[in-house]
Amino acid sequence: MVKPRCIVRFCTILAPILLVFFGLLFHFGEKTPVRKIHLAYSAKHHPLAPPYPYPYKFLINQPDKCKDRTPFLILLVTGRVHDLEARHAIRATWGNENNYDVDVLRIFLLGVSRFFPNGSQMMLEEESEAFGDLVQQDFMDTYYNLTLKTLLGMEWVTKFCPNASYVMKIDNDMFLNVDYLVHKLLHPELPVRENYFTGYIVKDTQPSRSKTGKFYVPEEIYPNDIYPPYCAGPGYVFSADMARKIYDISQKIQVIPMEDCFMGICLYALHIPLTPPPSDLFNGHNIGYNRCKFHKLIMVHHYTSEDLWSIWSDFWTLKSSGCE
Repeated sequence: MVKPRCIVRFCTILAPILLVFFGLLFHFGEKTPVRKIHLAYSAKHHPLAPPYPYPYKFLINQPDKCKDRTPFLILLVTGRVHDLEARHAIRATWGNENNYDVDVLRIFLLGVSRFFPNGSQMMLEEESEAFGDLVQQDFMDTYYNLTLKTLLGMEWVTKFCPNASYVMKIDNDMFLNVDYLVHKLLHPELPVRENYFTGYIVKDTQPSRSKTGKFYVPEEIYPNDIYPPYCAGPGYVFSADMARKIYDISQKIQVIPMEDCFMGICLYALHIPLTPPPSDLFNGHNIGYNRCKFHKLIMVHHYTSEDLWSIWSDFWTLKSSGCE
């Protein structure tokens, strides 16, 4: 049997050693530097590096769209040149500027079609003449140029509509509840925020190095092993002052083809953190239509033009009737 005096002596000797050990462990753990992301590199000649900055030309523009108006919200809608049906559906549903009690402005962002470019361009020019909502620059309209398309939106807001309050970048395969966005998140009755950028926040994502994957980003374009936090690309919202800040910083750092990740990189370079939204407002997945549920969220992913046509009358006409 161990005598009590031996236990006391053992504890007397061991306790200071343990205190020093755990003190050092805590000290070094506290001082461990946060992993930094380095942006001082260039890959402009890599075939997957979107050329930027580059003097892209406006082929179709709406320079007077904001003349004599101060939009509360600009909708920058991204899609492909040939997504005519999607654009028509959006114009008639959530993108209808006349639906809302604040000034909402709609713009579709486009590049140049790789297929039948001459015929496609004539079609777009006729569409622009009819609706006045297309903005196009002379880069190819491809998935890997989605970053250029988003930067086109930032440039357009900066140069042609800097007096707006807020901007939402959104893909054209989305359901969007503009009323809920305006009144439950942005609040027109309050002063306009600055340095505001929010959406479905993604953290601790690593670049895909698989050459056969859709999201492949080679180390030559982005050598870091993690992305800064970013908002998922299907839809995110920001104060209009961020358009100029992102447009300006993008002239100085390497552009990557993953558009949403690049927005996070821009914010990291600007030392501007994302603003966490209230939970469950930004839905990044497809869910079945339910009027009551859809009236309490901002967006739902993977909604085609047919989907929008089929639900909009119920959603907009009946609003939230019958919902608790």
